[in-house]
Amino acid sequence: MLACLSFMATLAMPRSAAAQNGGLFLLVPFGARAVGQGDAVVADTTLGTEAMWWNAAALAWLPKREIAIHHSQTVIANSDMLTFAVPSRVLGTLAASAYLVNYGDQQATDSQTGTPIGTITNRNYQLALSYATPVGSRIAAGLTYKFVMLRFQCSGICGAIPVISGSTSALDLGAQYVVPTTLPITVAASVRNLGPAMQVKDAEQADPLPRIIQLGARTRLPVKALTAANATLDVSADLLSAAALGGTAGGLGVSLGYREQAFFRAGYKIQQGQGSGPSVGFGLQRGGFGVDIARRFDALAAQLGEPPTYVSIRARF
Repeated sequence: MLACLSFMATLAMPRSAAAQNGGLFLLVPFGARAVGQGDAVVADTTLGTEAMWWNAAALAWLPKREIAIHHSQTVIANSDMLTFAVPSRVLGTLAASAYLVNYGDQQATDSQTGTPIGTITNRNYQLALSYATPVGSRIAAGLTYKFVMLRFQCSGICGAIPVISGSTSALDLGAQYVVPTTLPITVAASVRNLGPAMQVKDAEQADPLPRIIQLGARTRLPVKALTAANATLDVSADLLSAAALGGTAGGLGVSLGYREQAFFRAGYKIQQGQGSGPSVGFGLQRGGFGVDIARRFDALAAQLGEPPTYVSIRARF
């Protein structure tokens, strides 16, 4: 199943990275748990509703209903996603989400007098539905359908400032497999953003979505000293291929947990250009309530002056 997904995605990948510029916000990492582990989470079975972004198959392992708010803040944009997932032993897991990327507002001014004449807004939107189900006791499969839209507009007397609007639909596919070995290992693959190009004006100017293949593995290391202290150590590694990222990228992540209530996470993203760098995160889980916080410290963030911050607040019931 994993090999099949990878082969399908390889056929779908365009040859030109320059053409992969429709809906680029789909390349931005999402969720505090994922970012804290260097985005190496495609094989993570504990992601909860963050899985709607990375690998919908992980939703199949969700033990209870989950409602969550995921927020990120950078110097470029603020992003918020509201998610809700309902697992069922008979029907599998259904999940829905609404995502907004807000690039802020800017005043439009008269070119001669400098007088404010309007307000320019720039937003990206995504509405998504996911379904995931276990196949036996070791395999999980999932898919996500999403409607993606961008809108750049000006309210007021904006003169020559154009209204830019585009939309399209996309499909994500994913699978996870728990390997029957003494050491608990999960391998996984996801293929994201398969669908028509983002059309803004006409078919000739449509921009293909940034299609992504992500493969990964995750294991829990059997460290006796940690087990005796009611602690766990999970290690993950992912390989990602996307033409819009310049080819291949990778991620490494660790998650140190204590009594399944407190977590320290660290990771490193390897990417061409200025996307490489470390990340760190913390999480608290008490009863059905959980909070996760993460920050990324890549070269681009250093140049912009402020590391991106990610916060996830979730409740399970």
